Amino acid sequence: MNRLVKYLSVIIKWHRLIFWNTLVFTALAVVVSFILSPRYTATAQLLPPSDDGDIFGITSLLGGGASSGLSKLKAGLTGSSTGSDLTIGILNSRTVMQHVAERCSIASHYRIRKPTPEKLVRQLGDMAKFAASDEGIVKITVEANSRLLAAQLANAFVAELDSFLRYSNISRGHNMRVFIEKRLGQLDTSLAVASESLKAFQEVNKVASVDDETKASIDAYAKMQSELSVKEAEYEAARSGASDENPYVDNLRREIEASRDELRKLEQGGGADGFGVGYGVSFARLPGVAAQFARRYQDFKIQEESYATLYQQYEYARVLEARDAPALTVLDYAVPPERRSFPRRTVIVGAVLLFSLIAGIGFAFVAEYFAVIKTTRPEEYQGWRGVADELVSLVRGGRLASARKR
Repeated sequence: MNRLVKYLSVIIKWHRLIFWNTLVFTALAVVVSFILSPRYTATAQLLPPSDDGDIFGITSLLGGGASSGLSKLKAGLTGSSTGSDLTIGILNSRTVMQHVAERCSIASHYRIRKPTPEKLVRQLGDMAKFAASDEGIVKITVEANSRLLAAQLANAFVAELDSFLRYSNISRGHNMRVFIEKRLGQLDTSLAVASESLKAFQEVNKVASVDDETKASIDAYAKMQSELSVKEAEYEAARSGASDENPYVDNLRREIEASRDELRKLEQGGGADGFGVGYGVSFARLPGVAAQFARRYQDFKIQEESYATLYQQYEYARVLEARDAPALTVLDYAVPPERRSFPRRTVIVGAVLLFSLIAGIGFAFVAEYFAVIKTTRPEEYQGWRGVADELVSLVRGGRLASARKR
C-alpha cells in the first residue's frame, strides 16, 4: 500500500480525536485571549545632543581654541560611546527610572503593595525599552496597561532626560566657573605684581624692550604656559565628571606632566648656564640689565597669556551655567495608541490551532504505531510498556517526595 494512502487512512481513522482536540484547544485559546489583560505600546523618538552639544555641561567650556580638546573630553568621559549610547545609558539609570515611576504613579496603576524604589524601578524596567537606530535616533518604547499611561510614561522619560541634561549642564558649568574663578583671582594678583615690577624696572633702568628674537621666544614660552593652564582646567573639569581611573582623565594627567617636563627642559636648556626661555635664547648671554628685564617680561607675559586664556573659558562657563535651553530635539512625542499591542488574538489563536492540529495528528500516528506492534511485535510492545511504567513510577515518586517536604 502506498505510504501516502497509509497516512491518510490513519488520519481518517482518528479524525474525531484530531477534530475535537483542535476544536477544544482553539476554543480555549480564544477564551484565554479575551481574558488576558490588554497592554498598549507608545513610542517617543528623539535626537540626542550632538557631538558639538553640551551633554556633559563642559563641552562648550573648552571651545574656541581648544575645540579638539572638547571632543576628547567628551570621549574620555564616555569611553567610545556615541551620544545615542550615552542617552540610553541615562534613560536606564536608577535616578531617571525612579523619577518617572513616581511622576506617573506606577504604584497605584499596578497596585504595588508597599512600594519601594527598587520595586518601582524593577516594574518600570520591565515596561520600558530603549534603542538607537543606525542614524542615531533614540526610540523610547513603553508598554502599559492603558493607552494614556503608556503615552504618559514615554513622554515622562523625555522630560526627565531633558531635565537631567539641563541640570548637568548648569551644575558642571557652575563647577567649572568656580574653579576658574579661583585661578583667575590668583592670576589677577600675580599679573598685577608682574606688571608693576616690569614697569618699575623699565622706569629705573630706562629699558624699552628686548630684542625681537628674545621677545618672540618669550611670547612662545608664555603661550605654552597658558596652554598648560587650560589643560589643567580641562583636567579639573574632567575629574568633576569622572573618576581618576577614567582612561581620559589618566591620559590628560600624563599630558600635563609631559607638558611640564617640556617646559622644564626649555627653562633649563642643555648647557650649564641654561636657557631662560628656551628656543636657543640664553639669559646668560644677555647683558645684565637686559637679562633682568627679559626675566620680568617673561613673568609678565606668562601671567598675561594665562589670564586671557582662562578668562575666555570663564565666560564660557558663565554662559553655560546661566543657560537653561532645551538639551534635546524631540522628533515625536508619544501619543495614546489606537490598538493594543498585547494580546494579539489572531496570532495566539492561529498558533494554538496549528499546534493542536499537529499534536492531534502526531498522537494519532503514535497510537496507531503501538496498536500495530502490539499484535505484530509483542516483545517490542512490552519493552515500551516497561519504559512507560518506569516513567510513571518516577513521576509518582517525585510527587510523593515533594508532598513529604511540604
